[in-house]
Amino acid sequence: MKLSRNARAGVGLAGVGYVLAAGFVAFAVPTDAARQQETASTNQAHSHSHDHGHSHVDADQAEQLTGPFGPHGDRHPQAPVFETAADGLTERRRRSMSALSGHFRAVSATLLSDAGGEEMIQNHANALAALGGQIDTLFEIPSPAPEGEKGALPVIWEEQERFAQYTAAFATESAQFAQTVQEGGDLVNGLHDLRYYCVACHADFRQR
Repeated sequence: MKLSRNARAGVGLAGVGYVLAAGFVAFAVPTDAARQQETASTNQAHSHSHDHGHSHVDADQAEQLTGPFGPHGDRHPQAPVFETAADGLTERRRRSMSALSGHFRAVSATLLSDAGGEEMIQNHANALAALGGQIDTLFEIPSPAPEGEKGALPVIWEEQERFAQYTAAFATESAQFAQTVQEGGDLVNGLHDLRYYCVACHADFRQR
């Protein structure tokens, strides 16, 4: 797929994926209980944290996996069993928002930063549409971020009908973007439109 000159000239969108990365993930900062559970699960031997939010244990604590390429140890512990459904949902929301951010950033890098990968844009757009179509399910259980911390605001569950308008709009726009990619339309403007719904939702429903 060849990109138009407009796709290369989207200066106004430069860096958009990196802004959205913080936005998506901040919607789902885990609650105190969830963090305590994760801490308990990773404090075996000497654990370490990476900047991308994953923890790993020392090699002698790794879970041993076997397969056709020989045995290998997985140093990233499995998710803990959460005490409440709200804590579990918060974790799934955090991971899902990270996935959305990753797909968005990949498209942004291709369109705006000459990163290549034009042949993968459709796959990323389809993933955005699939996740966007179910984004409302990530807020089914009241699970706001602790007061003073970044994450979902209580107003999400206090004004559910209003919030549903935002999630429905994002679902529609993400599906439209996937269609635009398929039809070879204006991808930069399509990405801009998708970004709008993200920013609007974060402005009204995310604790910064």
